[in-house]
Amino acid sequence: MVPHPAPPHWPPCWAGGSYETAAAAVLRAYKDGDRRDVRPVLAGLLGSALDALLIDHPELAEGAVRGELVVVPVPSSAAARRRRGDDPARALAASALLGLAKGEARLVDVRLGRRVADQAALDRSGRLANLAGAMRVDPRRAAVVRDARCVVLDDVVTSGSTITEAARALRSAGARSVAAATALATPYGLRSVSSGDLRLPRPRPWVGE
Repeated sequence: MVPHPAPPHWPPCWAGGSYETAAAAVLRAYKDGDRRDVRPVLAGLLGSALDALLIDHPELAEGAVRGELVVVPVPSSAAARRRRGDDPARALAASALLGLAKGEARLVDVRLGRRVADQAALDRSGRLANLAGAMRVDPRRAAVVRDARCVVLDDVVTSGSTITEAARALRSAGARSVAAATALATPYGLRSVSSGDLRLPRPRPWVGE
């Protein structure tokens, strides 16, 4: 799945579903409506995208078997964490990993190194500029990322700016490769590499916690 036009250096990416109607309402309720109880539903979608990505890229699956896969949730701003009282994106990523065998993936955070504006108020070019150069790998975790196969996890992709910047930060820290998986994708302005539609995997059963 590729935003159109694609941001520079866009990584391979799978989405678990389309950000429309009921799915969009569930995600909005989860992030900003204090409905953390619906996280298993979204984790199932994100987990399905991650499963499909591993199938599509055997080198990532082999890395997971060896315990060398590094999974990176996109960071939330400090203001968003204060407003929500927690970090729903990171919690969603952690829940999606419950579908993998123990030890197959390590969760590593990237950080926002400067203040950024609310992406929701910006157009595509504004979103890319807002996040350009904003993320960095925690120096304490740099050794884990160096020469690793990394997968960025996000809740929804629209312009692709967040995943693009996270991938840049990981490559700058020495990651061998970067791919991405997202629970949902906005269908407008996106295309599949092959068919012109979103590539949607078979849903994974809801992830229990």
